[in-house]
Amino acid sequence: IFSFLIKYKYKYLLGFLFLLIVNLIGAYIPLKVKETIDLLQGVIDHGAVNKILLWILFLAIIMSIFRVYSRQIVFSLGRLVEFDLKKDIFNHLMTQEMDYFSKKRIGDLISIISNDVQAIRALSGFAILSILNAFIAFAVTLPPMFALDTNMTIAFLFLIPMAVGLVVLLSKKLKSLQDLVQQRLGDISDFIEQNLSGVTIIKSYAQEENEINRFSKENKAIERDYLRLIGVRCFIGPAMRMIASLGLIILLYFGGRAVINSDFGLGDFAAYSLYVQRLIWPVASFGWLITVLYRAQVSQKRINSVLDKEPVIKDSDDAVEKNDFKDKIELVALNQEIKKSETITIVGTIASGKSFLANQILRLFEVDDDQVKIDGTCIKKIKLSSLRSLINLVPQETFLFSTSIEENIAYAADLSHEEVVDLAKLVFLHDEIESFPSGYETIVGEKGITLSGGQKQRVAIARALALDSEVLIFDDAFSSLDSMSTRMILQNIQNRRKGKTTIFITHKIQVAELSDRIFVMDGMKVVEAGTYQELKSRSGLFSQLLEQVENEKKEV
Repeated sequence: IFSFLIKYKYKYLLGFLFLLIVNLIGAYIPLKVKETIDLLQGVIDHGAVNKILLWILFLAIIMSIFRVYSRQIVFSLGRLVEFDLKKDIFNHLMTQEMDYFSKKRIGDLISIISNDVQAIRALSGFAILSILNAFIAFAVTLPPMFALDTNMTIAFLFLIPMAVGLVVLLSKKLKSLQDLVQQRLGDISDFIEQNLSGVTIIKSYAQEENEINRFSKENKAIERDYLRLIGVRCFIGPAMRMIASLGLIILLYFGGRAVINSDFGLGDFAAYSLYVQRLIWPVASFGWLITVLYRAQVSQKRINSVLDKEPVIKDSDDAVEKNDFKDKIELVALNQEIKKSETITIVGTIASGKSFLANQILRLFEVDDDQVKIDGTCIKKIKLSSLRSLINLVPQETFLFSTSIEENIAYAADLSHEEVVDLAKLVFLHDEIESFPSGYETIVGEKGITLSGGQKQRVAIARALALDSEVLIFDDAFSSLDSMSTRMILQNIQNRRKGKTTIFITHKIQVAELSDRIFVMDGMKVVEAGTYQELKSRSGLFSQLLEQVENEKKEV
């Protein structure tokens, strides 16, 4: 929070200046009211009274103008802090490695970037306005109050320890409940995110009623804890107003007696009553400010849990830009290399490390020093932005954004409609898209739910081809396609990517036939390497995998 206060210090100072002007005028007006009442008690000078009234009206207008601008400035600052904080959190999340998100609940992260940031906005906006206003109000109002009656002002100040004592008494309960509520908000956000993402599974297993019941329990839990929190808040508010109202009782008792004894003039009484009314709101708002501060404190802790997490995978101090791929990729731990312009297929047993290898080449997971090199340079010495512009990946799990088909294909590249159509034709998807009522403007829905598995994979393949990167890795990207479609798309990919390096990770042996070389993996190692014909003639793991595929075809 402090960093944002520094960033917008001049705007906060301007807001402080406006509030100071408002309160100085507010402290001056009661003195003019006193002067008016004193005049009315003697020989009435209508001209003098009218001048004072006009002056009070003028001051009230000026005060209103400055109050409006002070609120606009400080309230807008709350929004600016909110926007900046959301941007910082999102940008920081984008730097985190994949392993980070596998350990974090997405719904909880969404709750932090929405609910918790709102708590910081409340603190940096209206709460700071109220704190500044209270500080200035006491600073400019107490001196004239002491000048009017010292004893009565001292009695009024005894209300402050009462207010502080009440807050201290309830602070531990308030903080624990606020922490619990923020946690509950994260839980329910995560629950909603999982259910909406997994709606197909829920409906397939007819679990709608069970999920509704589970949501009802989650909702009841947050309702219960929220009501407990509101109960404490609602007690603090009236209690603070009651304490503040004691100021009026002090005024009526001591001031009234002083007026009766002629120790206190009516003008003095009127002015003092206006001063007391000016301080009632700062005292009464003290409880509300404490709840905002505690909520912001809890939220700041949750936000810091995200911002303080340094990414494991990041650019080293000596990282360099690399804008081209000239020679080869060295897989030192596997004792293999992939040359420029080669088409490589990686096959193997389940959990043999094929996908992990792809993620290592892209440095989506961290690698040891000098385990993967590009043109002799360890990938840990290459800037991540450069590395991932050279190498592109079509992952196992096809993800599409909930936008149009055209926007998904052109996601990472600036393509014309004609170029998008060419890519769709390349993956034999154009005719199917044209059959949709909205064609290329068809919205694919959450995670591409409106498309079939094969259609989603072909959109993802077209999206990757649009970048035309130096190295393109397909991680089991043809699993939902039939053999004929796979072969035709592979031929188009090879024709389009002549001179570029392409790596296929697959369970489909027919993909390997079109490759320059094949790596066969088992137990996180490359146990065989060679051309299709070489491996086929050996009695190794590749022959076993090939035989297994042939047997499956016969059974079908």
